Amino acid sequence: MLSRLLSLVSAKPEAPALIDAATGDVTTRAALLARGQTLAAELAAAGIQEGDAVAIQLPNSPDFVAAFLAVLQLRLVAVPIDRDARESEVGAILSHFAVKALIYRGERGVRISVRTIRERGALPSEARLLKLTSGSTGKPKGIVTSEANLIADCEQICSTMDIRPDDANFGAIPLSHSYGFSNLVTPLLLQGTPIVLSNDYLPQSIVDHCNRWRCTVVPAIPMVFDHLVTSACGELPTVRTFLSAGAPLPASTSRRFRERFGQPIHTFYGCSECGGITYDRGGAAVERGTVGHALNGVTLTLDTGRLTVAGTNVALGYLIDAATFQPFPPGRFVADDLAEIREDGEVVLTGRASDLINTAGKKVNPREVEQVILQIEGVRQAKVYGEPAGARGEVVAAAVVADPCVSRERIREFCRTHLSPHKVPRIVKLIEEIPVDDRGKVKRAALAEL
Repeated sequence: MLSRLLSLVSAKPEAPALIDAATGDVTTRAALLARGQTLAAELAAAGIQEGDAVAIQLPNSPDFVAAFLAVLQLRLVAVPIDRDARESEVGAILSHFAVKALIYRGERGVRISVRTIRERGALPSEARLLKLTSGSTGKPKGIVTSEANLIADCEQICSTMDIRPDDANFGAIPLSHSYGFSNLVTPLLLQGTPIVLSNDYLPQSIVDHCNRWRCTVVPAIPMVFDHLVTSACGELPTVRTFLSAGAPLPASTSRRFRERFGQPIHTFYGCSECGGITYDRGGAAVERGTVGHALNGVTLTLDTGRLTVAGTNVALGYLIDAATFQPFPPGRFVADDLAEIREDGEVVLTGRASDLINTAGKKVNPREVEQVILQIEGVRQAKVYGEPAGARGEVVAAAVVADPCVSRERIREFCRTHLSPHKVPRIVKLIEEIPVDDRGKVKRAALAEL
């Protein structure tokens, strides 16, 4: 990856690499490379050696990208951490994975904190990025990704989505997350696609920034698209492609956005273990109930209903803790998502194996119930989940965002006419907004507390 950037710098050293959407500050390719080299020298002087894990906790900024360049130059392993993670969370991650150093922003700019570790984590030599994900025990797992995995994922994303070197990629999604890293950071490093950086999710700011800098590609999460429809003024005439990932895009949001802005949203489905999996090339696939077709270079099959991904984009395996690496079968990953593959190759996600609700011994697929509720006129979003119910195991609960004319009893009545009795939600919560994190993932604990 570093050699690709060196070629880009050699060809056009003064070409914009990063643009601060708010201030207009431009970081050229040459300046970005120089900043990465400076950070690499500082890390080396601090005693960081090839193979060490280095955490990066920075907002969307030139420093974040430069920190990853330093990792590439010294052949380290980057561990991106959410910019808003609490100090206790950061400390737990550093200890759990035997991270040697932390790059963070202090009062006087970017700082490097070096830690003493007993022994280095059990990482393969080709590891370059450790993506963090939640483990079933409550402790984080690391998804071990090689440089070859990152390059394959980037090339598949850019070729499938037609992301070009001369595009302007709007970068408000966190660079530290898999979605932002794959769709923003790697296209910049591998083909020079500049990023218009922002840490602002306000809908009017997005419209204003995209228009000012003539952005052509906007990757975002469903919540952002919903807010653009309801709260933003103006148009987005320069944007060629709107991408939605991170969480399921409601069909109602897709339809209202298309009617409001005159362009479809393209659904992008993936997971941290693989990067990109499917893409909706034509747009508005969620209105047909699908997430599009496999990306170029990705092969999809089903294993007892679960989607199986094959390709060079698939990561190397999980780092359970510093001493335990669990490899995946080479180039193959069985996702937790349950799916159907239609004759034309379009993929329909039908649920998650781990999300099935156990109510008195009967299994309920939350997605099936959600699809029924979303048919009700006036319902905009629905999330179905299980709430603990003692000896029954769980009961079906639904959190619903809807117009004032929709009542709890109307939802239950509609479900009773379309679902088996054990699938009808016993608990219906009418709320103003589904609680999500900055990845767009639903906060299940927050739903239970409503």
